[in-house]
Amino acid sequence: MLRDDLAELATVVLAQVERAIAGWDEADPAVAQVVADTDREVDLRSAALEERILGLHRNWSAFAADLRLLHVGLIAAVALERVGNLAVQIARLAGSVPPPQEEMAPVRRLIAQMGERAVDALAQSVQAIARADLEAGERAMREARSVSPMLDRVLRAVTEAASGPAMRAWSAAAVLVARHIERVANNAAELGARVRFLATGESSLPDEE
Repeated sequence: MLRDDLAELATVVLAQVERAIAGWDEADPAVAQVVADTDREVDLRSAALEERILGLHRNWSAFAADLRLLHVGLIAAVALERVGNLAVQIARLAGSVPPPQEEMAPVRRLIAQMGERAVDALAQSVQAIARADLEAGERAMREARSVSPMLDRVLRAVTEAASGPAMRAWSAAAVLVARHIERVANNAAELGARVRFLATGESSLPDEE
C-alpha cells in the first residue's frame, strides 16, 4: 500500500537523520560513509514511490480522497528525499573539525535538542499523513516551527563561547549542522500542513488555491 511504502521510507530517513546528528555530536567521521551508503537506498525507495504514484495517476480511476492521497504522497516522497540529503550533509561534517572544548557543551546540547525535536516533528507529520489525522498534522507543524528559534539560540551561544581558530572552525560547522536540522524541521512543517488538504480538501498553504 502507498501509505505503508511512505511509512517505510520515512523510517529509513528518520534513522538517517538520527545517525548523522549522533555522528556529528561524537565527531565520528566514519558515519559519513554509512549515511552516504544508505542514502542510495533512500533515493531508490523515493524514486520507486514517485513512479508508483505517477503510475496510479495514469491508470487509476480514483475518488477525490484517493487523488488527494496521491498528491500528498508525491510531495512527501520528495520531501523525505530532501531530508535524506540533509542527513548526508550533516554526516559529512562529523569529524571534519577538531572536537569541541568543554565551553561548547551548551551548543552541543542545543543542537541535540534541535535534532530530537525535528526528527519527532517529521515522524509525527508522516504518521499524520498515513492516518489523515488533522490534529496530529497541526501538532507536527507546531513542533517543527519551534525549531527555528532554537537556531537563533545556537547562533548566540556560538558567538558567546567561540574562542581560538580551532573552536571558530568547530563553531562554523556547528552552525551549518543547526541550519540543516532547521531545514529538516521545515520539511516536517510542510508535510504537517498538507494533512489539512488530505483530510478535508482545503488548503492551509498560502501558495495554493
